[in-house]
Amino acid sequence: MGFFEALRKNQNINRTRSEQMYDDALQLFNSPELQNKTLPPDLAEKVLHGEDCDVLNGAEGRFGHDVTNPIPVNGPLGELTYLSRLRLRNTGSMVFFHKIAVKGHIDVFELINVSGRVVDYLYVDMYHPRSSRRYPDGYTMEREAVFPRGVTTKVDTFPAGLYKRIKEEAKQRLGVDVAEQDSGRIDLEQARQSLAEKRRIFKF
Repeated sequence: MGFFEALRKNQNINRTRSEQMYDDALQLFNSPELQNKTLPPDLAEKVLHGEDCDVLNGAEGRFGHDVTNPIPVNGPLGELTYLSRLRLRNTGSMVFFHKIAVKGHIDVFELINVSGRVVDYLYVDMYHPRSSRRYPDGYTMEREAVFPRGVTTKVDTFPAGLYKRIKEEAKQRLGVDVAEQDSGRIDLEQARQSLAEKRRIFKF
């Protein structure tokens, strides 16, 4: 019996298969315990034996904004869930993301809002049993993730094509091809200008 089949066992038989699949995906999207069960053995070993914390012991610098103080999360699904819950504090705007680089064992995510005017970079350490409950300065966090807003891989044309890539990764990781619709409505012309400026500064 596969993971999703086991998750559906003993569920309400009156629900349609489609409804149940979306319910299962939402449950997985917000449960570190279930997420950790989907990890391959070698990665699960590192994740489950990582530090259970909101901030790493000995971390220095700005939380999430400096590579020396990365955000602890649990594996790629933890990255996907955590970042999909973030909103900009000043405007409440959602942010959309992809993984632009890796520094050592730290993943670097590039984020942008729908207007294409706000670009940011966050550092994430995925080798921990759960995601941090803390959020970086400049952000707030929703109580739960509903739709994925980015991917855990690099999108060379970012943010163009992001909506399609999100659906592809969601199908792979969650079992359903869903994505936040606004990820396909990002102002691409403004985004290109903002990204070019920020990438020169951060050297990405």
